[in-house]
Amino acid sequence: MTSARIRSKVETILAKANKLTGSSSSESVYLIKRTKPEDTPLNPSTYTESKVLLSNAIFTSINNKLFDNDLQATDKQMISDYSVTVGQGDIIEQGANRYIIINQDITAPTSDVLLYISQLRLQ
Repeated sequence: MTSARIRSKVETILAKANKLTGSSSSESVYLIKRTKPEDTPLNPSTYTESKVLLSNAIFTSINNKLFDNDLQATDKQMISDYSVTVGQGDIIEQGANRYIIINQDITAPTSDVLLYISQLRLQ
């Protein structure tokens, strides 16, 4: 089975899980992209934010074995597919809640990422 086919199956499985467990009122999950233009002495810049939809992201119970027992009661685990790169320090938003990715396990048997398993901490 090729990497592209496995990636497609992962994407399909996560999309089905999202559809089966969600409802029309479910809040979407977004990656918050922060960019900051270069500062100048006369014009200090501020961050601008844009949202990138993580359409195939799901929240699951936390697997303690993945994250070295560095857990807090409000932590969540998110599984997302390869289509949007997420990494440690990124901000995830769902409804009114914002989380920061504090730890991550990347599933990539080859150089092609299949999915990201991220530990999220409430900001």
